[in-house]
Amino acid sequence: MTEPTALPPTAAARLASVIERVAELGAKLGRGRDEVLDPGPLSHASGVPLDVVRELLAGREAGEPDIHERFRQRLDLLHSTYLKENGRKYSHGEIARASGISRQQVQALLGGDRRPTMDHCARLERFFQRPAGFLQSEDADALHCALTAVEKTLLHEYSERNVPAAAADGAGGPSLYARHGVDGIALRAALLPDQGRTKLLQWLDNYMDEYASEQKPDAAGNPP
Repeated sequence: MTEPTALPPTAAARLASVIERVAELGAKLGRGRDEVLDPGPLSHASGVPLDVVRELLAGREAGEPDIHERFRQRLDLLHSTYLKENGRKYSHGEIARASGISRQQVQALLGGDRRPTMDHCARLERFFQRPAGFLQSEDADALHCALTAVEKTLLHEYSERNVPAAAADGAGGPSLYARHGVDGIALRAALLPDQGRTKLLQWLDNYMDEYASEQKPDAAGNPP
């Protein structure tokens, strides 16, 4: 009998999950929830308006439902914050030349007078050095993406702090996890969706059981 396919988690559930993981990591690193979940930097990283970020972090439904309005909000933010070395905004002409979109179209897009095509979005995302989908993804998804980057940074810091200590605790050498690189895999598992994380952790358990059995002395008491 075929096992039923698990339904993918909703955007709200995925967001709630990463919020809690980031908060827990922050606590392990001695940082408060307000520090690792600061709405200001998250708004800048995600392109989501500050008030919407605050609502989403509080677990409330929020966000702009209209895809074209989300595009306008995020393009406005990028135009205001992605600056030249002299601290000035890029002109419409400079954006047009670098992105391959006509100056008139850039002006219309920034002014909200033209609906963007997928090509417009892709070109502008490349110009502003943002990932694909940045300009039109739903607010909860955009915040989730920004928090995943925060989680990755915290995981790296946590790994740097704890792996050397764990290795030093081993008898005469690095720990089993450190020797086989399993520590890094386990830390990165937190970045996977729930279903993928479960499968990876099951694999790790099986791997460690097999390794442990290989290290047992044989019937004559000889080491492996």
